[in-house]
Amino acid sequence: MDRQIRSVGVFQSETRSKREQILDAATRVFLQYGYEGASMDQVAVESGAARRTLYNQFESKEALFEAMIARIWASFPVFDITQDEESLQDPKIGLTRLGRAISDFWIPGEAVAFLRMVIAEGLRSPGLTRMFFEKGKTPAMNAVAEYLRALSKRNLVNIKNTKLAARQFIGLIDEPLLWIRVIGIEETFTQRERSEIVNNAVDMFLGFYECRLTKGKPK
Repeated sequence: MDRQIRSVGVFQSETRSKREQILDAATRVFLQYGYEGASMDQVAVESGAARRTLYNQFESKEALFEAMIARIWASFPVFDITQDEESLQDPKIGLTRLGRAISDFWIPGEAVAFLRMVIAEGLRSPGLTRMFFEKGKTPAMNAVAEYLRALSKRNLVNIKNTKLAARQFIGLIDEPLLWIRVIGIEETFTQRERSEIVNNAVDMFLGFYECRLTKGKPK
């Protein structure tokens, strides 16, 4: 099995519960064989769990895949950031925190590999792509849109279509940092370069959407 897949640090720990150990193994199996090629038996062997234990935790391959998606997106702290009062008072602070979280989320190679697998398998199984969005990206995107809506209510930004604006902001970061890797071209960025991309994204976004004050009133 590919050495890089076996070395997924975020998914490995001897102290993890049996459920987590199964999810660790499932991640390695799914990344190597894809959704269609992976089987519950392979996951059982890889995790060292009895088939009964595996099915007690996850009744089907689809349920296992859904749990993997939920765990991946749980590491994205978008909900904490968008509900933080300091972020709600200052758009630059909140958007910078969001931008850094987006940037950091896609640093691990396995995160990009998982996204690549979902895209490839989605051509044969559209339900997988739908599940990936419904269980992960869509709630995160909605949280960003709600954050922008809250900023608009406070007259800090002037945004009529917050869902579109959320996609625009995330795109400003994902385009330079993520998508070239998804298509298989590996690029690495220093922390300084990542910070510069995030800061530029925030400045561009606020340059268009931030309310300007004229004689004490939003313009």
